[in-house]
Amino acid sequence: MVKGIKYKQSGIVWVVSVLLFALLPISLQADALRRGERQIEKDIFRLVNEYREEQGLPALAYNDVLATVAQGHSSDMASGKVAFGHGGFKGRFDAIKQQVSGIRSGAENVAYGAEDAEQVVALWLRSAGHKKNIVGDFTHTGISVVSNDDGTLYFTQLFAKIE
Repeated sequence: MVKGIKYKQSGIVWVVSVLLFALLPISLQADALRRGERQIEKDIFRLVNEYREEQGLPALAYNDVLATVAQGHSSDMASGKVAFGHGGFKGRFDAIKQQVSGIRSGAENVAYGAEDAEQVVALWLRSAGHKKNIVGDFTHTGISVVSNDDGTLYFTQLFAKIE
């Protein structure tokens, strides 16, 4: 009998745990998702800099303004507000120049559908245009990863030469 009670209690604890997880506020679930996206952003930053260093190039510094603008573009693509691609890059770059002095040039890599940092960086390195940006004469970068409602990840990496 005691075994049965323990089993029932364990079962009840399991059911309660499942229900609590299922009923977590959406904002907590979104926060957990965003933490995963932030880790992917950090991994992209690390992988791109490792690649640049293997090529004898200096590492890129992280820039919060570039990251914020990248975040806006990734969010817009993920939500369908804008089509996937580089459309509007000039406007994004102009917005960056208004906030950061000394910008000489800029570029952008975008992608969607990769599942992690390794996949997206490998994808970019297989593309001549994206690879050109990764090894380009830039000093700073900002990165954003945003998932849409289906869980598809949208990536934006902005590059700038700041003197």
